[in-house]
Amino acid sequence: MNAWRALVTGATLLGSFALATRPASAERELYRDDAHGAKLDFTFDLIGAWYNGNNSWFGRSAQFLGANTDHWADIGVEPGLTYERGLGRGTLFGAVSGVYTSTTGNDASGLTVGLDNTSELTLELGNVGWRVEDALDALENSTFTVTVGRQDYSIGTGLLIDDGAEDGGERGGWYLGMRKAFTESVVASLDSDRWLFELFRLENHPRRGGPLGEAYGANVEYKFREDTNLATTYMAVDSNAPGTVMLDVYSVRANWRAQSGFGLAGEYVDESSSQINATGYYGEISYAAKGAWSPVFSYRYAHFDGDNLATPIDERFHEIAYGFSDWGAWYQGEITGEYALGNGNLVSNLFRVQLQPKEDLTINAMLYQFTLDRPLSFGVASDDWGNEVDFTVEWEVNEHVSVVGVLAKLFPGDGAKQYVGGGPTDDWTHAMLYVSYRL
Repeated sequence: MNAWRALVTGATLLGSFALATRPASAERELYRDDAHGAKLDFTFDLIGAWYNGNNSWFGRSAQFLGANTDHWADIGVEPGLTYERGLGRGTLFGAVSGVYTSTTGNDASGLTVGLDNTSELTLELGNVGWRVEDALDALENSTFTVTVGRQDYSIGTGLLIDDGAEDGGERGGWYLGMRKAFTESVVASLDSDRWLFELFRLENHPRRGGPLGEAYGANVEYKFREDTNLATTYMAVDSNAPGTVMLDVYSVRANWRAQSGFGLAGEYVDESSSQINATGYYGEISYAAKGAWSPVFSYRYAHFDGDNLATPIDERFHEIAYGFSDWGAWYQGEITGEYALGNGNLVSNLFRVQLQPKEDLTINAMLYQFTLDRPLSFGVASDDWGNEVDFTVEWEVNEHVSVVGVLAKLFPGDGAKQYVGGGPTDDWTHAMLYVSYRL
């Protein structure tokens, strides 16, 4: 169990590991002064989730984690304030919020096992910024923005940067992932119809005793049109862990969608230092068909290096601060990606069908095939982690309430069976009901 906790807490260089993307909160106006372009709004998000499973950790959770982790529940709430007013030729703005989360029972991450208190209230957002419209005549519809303090920040699909905080353990709310803000951060951006330029300095918000990492970098994106772009990112990442050095991370990504409905997307990441030499990449092809239920069919291959134990260099792909932007991005599998494995040392094939019977109802069916790139570095002999099937249903009940249901099953391969100690194992089944309210 201690080894598992060390794996989870050390999985990302900036220490982030959570699912939910922060919703675009609805707002209730508290104050408005049109003469000065000023307004003060109240925001509020409330989330509850119930989890019911069978044979978590392949029926060996008691032996592997020290407790049964088939059933638990989460609740989370985030109240906040946003403010803006005119200042000079631009707009001054700011936001502040707090997050309270609590877990009842032991979740399958294993981080609540043995803890007496799994609830915590923490400061989340706390930032101030300045925004100027039509900043440069040379760039059509350009906006310059600089924001300082505790803030959300995401790049691309969230493969590298999306989630700056840790949930779970003594904080509770592992799956809810309501803590996302980077602390002591600075983000400056120039956004236009065609170009996006960003400079950033980020610091994470780990659980007590977690690694306090930081990153400095730049992101550039060229938008051919709304659903077609080409982008690149560079960042220097320091985990501030003893004995580690600054990691140079380079990324290039692209997304293309034809009017016929065919689409291509991909990203390639190179990580290097005197201690690390790793790569990660994915490629995806999709087809959005016209007609009833608006079906979208897609296939994605993703490869993240594992460590070759025969060399002195660490080849394992190091996650930075990845997060959730869509199902499977970048928590690969509602069981595997949420509770069992990070992305390093993982190879996956994802087959997905998305259907939309109604405007407010979306259904996903996903099949994952997982293998370990370097099984020996994971402490097992077989590279076969297993196959996972996920079904999700998203229902937007009204402008305030949404409901998500998940049903998943992981069929373990020999590598997964060896990881939990061998012996008799069962298929891992997991179900979730997730209800959110936004003011």
